[in-house]
Amino acid sequence: MDLRLHACAYSFHTLPYRSTFTPPPFFLFRLQVVGSCRALVDGKMCLIGPGDLLVYRPGEPYHLQVEEMDGKIESGDYYLLCEGSWIEAWWEAQPRQTLQRIHLDAGMLSLWQQLSMEQHRIVQYNPELIRHLLCALCLSLDRLPVETLPRQDAPGRGSEPVLRMKRYINEHALNRLKVADVARFAGLSVSRAVHLFKEQTGYTIIHYAQEIRLSNALERIRFTDLSLEAIAGSCGFPTYSYFHKIFKARFGISPKEFRHHRPENVPEGDYVITSGTEIKLTGMSPDALRFLKTE
Repeated sequence: MDLRLHACAYSFHTLPYRSTFTPPPFFLFRLQVVGSCRALVDGKMCLIGPGDLLVYRPGEPYHLQVEEMDGKIESGDYYLLCEGSWIEAWWEAQPRQTLQRIHLDAGMLSLWQQLSMEQHRIVQYNPELIRHLLCALCLSLDRLPVETLPRQDAPGRGSEPVLRMKRYINEHALNRLKVADVARFAGLSVSRAVHLFKEQTGYTIIHYAQEIRLSNALERIRFTDLSLEAIAGSCGFPTYSYFHKIFKARFGISPKEFRHHRPENVPEGDYVITSGTEIKLTGMSPDALRFLKTE
């Protein structure tokens, strides 16, 4: 199967934010989950709200703007970059629009969450699993417009509370996050929530949130010119010194070294070009070098 996922993550903004990509040679998917923003669609900046799915073809310009609306700034979304003959065939299989509204059901959000987790997995990285998850996501998108609402009498599953906790953490990881709030959202006691989450995911709630914060920080260092201090604050770290400590413990290099120098000791995984320097990191593929290389 010719299909490659280059990046997949969750991003949450509570401060003004703008992003413009040089038209990438990839398909870019973006699903608005929380709050609102504005994005370039067919040459015009359009208001984007929860449930709005953006799909940009290779070479199509992309511009995103998060700003104050109704007295607050809040925007949370999943995004991914992919390419290959499979995704090209999927795109051509039926008429498609850059912007469409979809139903944000638990199954759809779970696919995005799983893709993001697998793409940034520290060990047991499995490209084949990632390809099949991406196929499942695209095929599920095709079915959503004609799909009825989920049956209310369907039997519950033991993993449903964990899915709810993952959803809450993904949406709030970049803000102040309390374990008690995660448990309350899932309808569990704190002790039960902590035990169940660790049992089914292998992560503690705090560690899972920290991975999301670090993943978002990596993407912002790669894709933006924001200062490292601003990135730390926007990704939920209380101070830059704490961010520096956690980042270096996780990757073996400092945020500054990651941005400007080639590290000697980083996890096996994928690649990125930053300021003309090749850096090896999980979460990005060698093919993404064409897009990420800065002049």
